[in-house]
Amino acid sequence: MLHVLEALEGGTARHLVDVVRWTERVEHHVALPTRRVGGLTDECAAPALRALGATVHPLAMTRTPATGANGRALLELGRLVVRVRPDVVHGHSSIGGLVARVAGTAMRRRTVYTPNGITDVRAGVLVERALGPFTDRFVAVSPSEAARARSLRLVRPARLRVVPNGIDPDPRGPPIDLREVLGVPAGSPLVGTVSRLVPQKDPLTWVAMAAHVVAAQPDTRFVIIGDGALRPEVTAALAAAGLGGVIHLVPHLPDAVRALGSLDAFVLSSVFEGAPYAPMEAMLAGTPVVLTDVAGSTDLVTDDVDGRLVPPRDPTALAGAVVELLRRPEEATRLGAEGRRTVVDRFSGPAMGRGMEAVYRELLDGSDGASTPSGPRRRRRKRPDRRAGAASPPS
Repeated sequence: MLHVLEALEGGTARHLVDVVRWTERVEHHVALPTRRVGGLTDECAAPALRALGATVHPLAMTRTPATGANGRALLELGRLVVRVRPDVVHGHSSIGGLVARVAGTAMRRRTVYTPNGITDVRAGVLVERALGPFTDRFVAVSPSEAARARSLRLVRPARLRVVPNGIDPDPRGPPIDLREVLGVPAGSPLVGTVSRLVPQKDPLTWVAMAAHVVAAQPDTRFVIIGDGALRPEVTAALAAAGLGGVIHLVPHLPDAVRALGSLDAFVLSSVFEGAPYAPMEAMLAGTPVVLTDVAGSTDLVTDDVDGRLVPPRDPTALAGAVVELLRRPEEATRLGAEGRRTVVDRFSGPAMGRGMEAVYRELLDGSDGASTPSGPRRRRRKRPDRRAGAASPPS
């Protein structure tokens, strides 16, 4: 497989690492930018991929579609296909998906695309629809993302597959006492998130939620673990709301998943998702979650069963759900326990790997009636243990 990813940050980087980790019978080559232009760069991703046995190739791309850099990336990826001779070219997220599908089709290779969240911008939807004919398999990471792809007519239904994201249920190491790290008093509730500060995650609604919670529960403290383009706006909103001493902004916390058990509630205010990892990790830690009722999150949580779902862009509803959890600890404990059970039972990393291997095998077997990709099959190299030597990047 030859993977292509421009969005080298957050859940998209983690997803690619996990695909490599859990598809044990596949030889992986990965084309990545050395640093992401116009966004954050996950410094853990490339070393993790190499530690898992993947061959990493530098490929300069930018998050803005129509640029000279992306045009050159198409040409360079074509040359890489000639050298590597992959059976399948797999694009991840929007720019990686565009470059992979155009170059892969031009070089007569089978193509797979995983969007990891379908944009709600009309121009982006039109581009995705135009790329549908270049897509041999469109892999949605949740059933609701697949439903959205069908409703937007992004690809022929016969080419659409669902492979849900999954995580490793094994312990990640000793827990991090986030209260001690932040200096939060033992008696104060702590509400938090792990999230990029970008429009998709709607951090300004998150800040407004915190203001409503403080009005009802003044001793509550908050933490946002993550960084992004909206950090100046978030900082200004904190100052305007007088929350500077109440909300801790932590741009980066190594092994942040080990701190999620310290929270009394985990809150994600996204306006769209694919299948978010951070709330899965919070649920695995037994922390009750409050999510917005959007694609991806709706597959993870059933409202009032194993978490709470509220409308997007509604800070009052978010705050109401959080305050209820803080005032009803027995209910928070119940939701936390049910959430953990949901993740262990339904969102397994090995199951995700088996699902992705099935997609690849289906393409290579030609079971869709198309011809087998050109070029000889390559003998697979022995792969290292997927659990050894590399941890997933933070969500």
